[in-house]
Amino acid sequence: MARKLITPAQAADALSVELSTIRRWIRDGKLPAFRVAGHAVRIDVKAVDALLTPIGTAK
Repeated sequence: MARKLITPAQAADALSVELSTIRRWIRDGKLPAFRVAGHAVRIDVKAVDALLTPIGTAK
């Protein structure tokens, strides 16, 4: 099955954070990303979903 990849801007929208935050998370290793076609950066949507924690389950 193919991965569903999104742009950093789409990830920022999905998580309601600034694009600079997504770039920092990628740089710091908190959010894995891939280079495609040389320079384009893409993020697996599952990695974005993994950052979402339902309210009441955080420890």
